[in-house]
Amino acid sequence: MKKAILTLLFHAAVFAASAQDTGQGFGPGQSKIFPDKVIEMLVPLLFLFLLLNMLVAVLKYRAEMRLKEKMVDKGISEEALVEIFGTAIAMQRMQPLKWFLFAAANGLALVLLHFSRYWLAGQSGYLAMGLVLLFNAAAFYVYYRLISKKA
Repeated sequence: MKKAILTLLFHAAVFAASAQDTGQGFGPGQSKIFPDKVIEMLVPLLFLFLLLNMLVAVLKYRAEMRLKEKMVDKGISEEALVEIFGTAIAMQRMQPLKWFLFAAANGLALVLLHFSRYWLAGQSGYLAMGLVLLFNAAAFYVYYRLISKKA
């Protein structure tokens, strides 16, 4: 046990010592994982996505509320309303899990990009973007599998 701890300690010391010197000069254009063009393209698209997502969520909420009011006015029983809108409530309860998986996947991808930034520095930014998208796809697949088991 003592030998394993000392070995890990020595490996960590070597890693920490070599992590201090990159052998490259520092400059704003060096060691970029995502090129400026990718960022310039993704920021407006992200803003547009968030704006449209908010608009769709508000319109969906208003349409559901209007539908519920009409159904209550027509005298539909409460059991039928619970049966119709019960799945929507169950899906709303799973939203925090979806966003947790999404954030965790982005965090894992960014940690992996951080540790491989010198290898990716000479590559195009599309490789890093593909890695982030791959982690997000895996997170949404896990979410889909969890949702399909619940339903």
